This record gives sequence, C-alpha cells and structure tokens, in this order.
Amino acid sequence: VDPDAAVRRVALRSAAAILGTSLPGRPLETALGRLARDTHTSLRERIAAIDTMGQLRVASVVPILVGLLGAFPDDVGESARRALLVVTRQDFARDPQRWTEWWSKNESRHRIEWLIDALMHDTQSIRRAAGDELKQLTKEYFGYYDDLPKRERERAQERYREWWEREGRSRFR
Repeated sequence: VDPDAAVRRVALRSAAAILGTSLPGRPLETALGRLARDTHTSLRERIAAIDTMGQLRVASVVPILVGLLGAFPDDVGESARRALLVVTRQDFARDPQRWTEWWSKNESRHRIEWLIDALMHDTQSIRRAAGDELKQLTKEYFGYYDDLPKRERERAQERYREWWEREGRSRFR
C-alpha cells in the first residue's frame, strides 16, 4: 500500500513470488483481506489492498472481495467489484448473492477454466481481457478474437477447452 508506484510494483512481484510458494494458511491473502476490511485503515490503503488482490489474480481472494461489495464507503465496494472482475473475468455488479452463487459453482475449477468461460461473455471488454490473459498464461492461441462472430468465438473456445483437457490441466496443477 506504499504511495510510491515503483515500490508497489516491486511489492506486487514479491507477493506473486510468495503466492507461488504455497505457504499454509494463505498469509498474504489473509493480511490483504484484514487490511481491506479494517475501517481504521485509511481509504487509500484499503483500496490499494483490494487492488492488489485483483492484480494478484488468485482465486482464494474471491470470498474476501465478495464480502467487501457492500462495504462503506462506497469506494471500497466498487474497488472490490473491479477486483472481482479482474480475478474472475465475470461481472455481477455489486450483487453478493450472484457472486456467491457463481463462486459456489466455480471455486473448485482452475482459474484458466474461468478465463475460457469468459471468452463468450456478453461484454466485449471482458471477452478481450480473458482472451489476452489466456494467450499470455498458456502461450496457446486458437484464433480467438473478442469481436469475431459468436459461432467463431465458440469454435475457438472449444479448442481451448480441448487443449485444457488434453494437456493444459496437467501443465497448470
């Protein structure tokens, strides 16, 4: 939550490395969640913690972010919605019930599967972000563009699903 952007970038890279170590108890997510919920913490720091959860793109922060959707002040809830959008590539506005329903159906699935699902999202910007992130993470490309006709997007999505079952799942355990 440092005010210096360069310091935050280095901290984010370090946080990503920490997440890769699979420490028991998820200490980083817990600490960020505690900071984001603490009403005695400055608004800037609370929002920075929420933004960091989004930038880390780890599934385990979804329940924390859903719990912040109705937080006061409104900036906290809106930051939680934006972070959820980045992590999940879905958008249920600030409706905690719809987010909770989505989470209960998807928490056991890999985040890459969420991105594959999002290739057919109604919102073009979400489709674009999911497609870009899939290419970056998987280093695979199956002819997907967010502005293709629906049938062609469905074919590209199906290729990603086939790849996931054939080799992706084992690569991203």
